[in-house]
Amino acid sequence: MMGTLPETRTLDAEWVSLMEEAKAMGLSKEQVEAFIQQAEKEK
Repeated sequence: MMGTLPETRTLDAEWVSLMEEAKAMGLSKEQVEAFIQQAEKEK
């Protein structure tokens, strides 16, 4: 029986840039996620 290959993912350059800037500001991944979720609720 053959195993399945792991899913290959690519990162969006804009997303990587956003996360690098957030990290430089001292924000965690969770804080960025919370901010995005809140912005989505306000639409």
